[in-house]
Amino acid sequence: MNKDIEKNSKNFNLYVFLSTFSRNLIEVFVGTILYKAGYSLQNVILYYLIVHLSIVFLTKPLIQLSKKTSNRVLSIIGVVAFILLQIQLNKIYVNYYYLILLGFLYGLYRCSYWIARRFYNLKVIQKENIANKYTFISIINQLAVVVSTYVGALLLDFISIKVLTIISMTLFILSVIPLYKLKFEHEHNDIKLDLLKTLKQIGFSNMYLFASYELLNVIKFFFPLYIFIYVKDTYQTIGLVSLLQSIATIIFSYIYGRLANKDKDYLKLAILLSIIVYVFKANTYGIALYVVSFLEGFTTKMSEISVNKNFFQISKKFEYYNYNYAYEIVLTIVRTLVLLICYLFIYDIKTMIYICLFIQLLSFFCEFNCNLKDFQIKE
Repeated sequence: MNKDIEKNSKNFNLYVFLSTFSRNLIEVFVGTILYKAGYSLQNVILYYLIVHLSIVFLTKPLIQLSKKTSNRVLSIIGVVAFILLQIQLNKIYVNYYYLILLGFLYGLYRCSYWIARRFYNLKVIQKENIANKYTFISIINQLAVVVSTYVGALLLDFISIKVLTIISMTLFILSVIPLYKLKFEHEHNDIKLDLLKTLKQIGFSNMYLFASYELLNVIKFFFPLYIFIYVKDTYQTIGLVSLLQSIATIIFSYIYGRLANKDKDYLKLAILLSIIVYVFKANTYGIALYVVSFLEGFTTKMSEISVNKNFFQISKKFEYYNYNYAYEIVLTIVRTLVLLICYLFIYDIKTMIYICLFIQLLSFFCEFNCNLKDFQIKE
């Protein structure tokens, strides 16, 4: 049994590394690529809005499909959608039909990939030493990010998007192979998906924590474009900022992972520090931007480990599919609403960043109930 757990961990870590490396070669630059091709900032926001609207409608049928078949099927769907997305990025058309197609493909790939990956995360990480085990996976993830984004930037600046997408597609296809080596006991799961009941059991404060934290990803969508427009219009600058952040993240991950496994909860401190750093990042230029980006690696990793420790702790009280469904729907709806507000009323990136940070700041005042020994499901 222990051998199977160890093999599962190694194969899952390889999957995380390959899939993260391949995705980050191109993913962080999509908004900037569209902007550079002639799309307005408002239409780039529309693209991300279409992505998340697609996810809202795709989540339930994809989770139902994974229950009837397996999460490996979702991974294959994600690979196919990712390949089609890369093909489309090689022939950009400036019209709404293309934007809708691109947004839907990204939504399908992203939804399939993360539902499957989160499921395997939940299965691979055991109840004991959750923070340590998640931290190790996080370091593997960050090792893939640390090089890939800068390599992607160099390929875009000096070679071509065609070469970049070919490399990205090849590695993403290869990442599926370790998934077929994962060994889990077959689960006979005929439990009905019940979103409202699961949300009630998880509790408002905990779901708000997860949803508001995910708004950091909305900020991450816009910061590369912010750097491209207001700092320097090269992909290398975006890649260098990401490189510095990733190096800091790796340095900090191991240390904080050990601290997070103690009884002390650093969650609220992590939230506050990440907000402060992002405010500084949105108001600095030149060398100061690189310094703040390095500090961002510490604070965002502190937030990520703290939030995900709580995510995995609570997950052990739930059936996988309903928990995954509730998590995905809530965070996607929050992202969608924020993007809709930005699309309709706000055309300044800095203001969008501040809105996301304000919503996350509110989670600082929530009382979280994430300790397994205290956490009780309310029927």
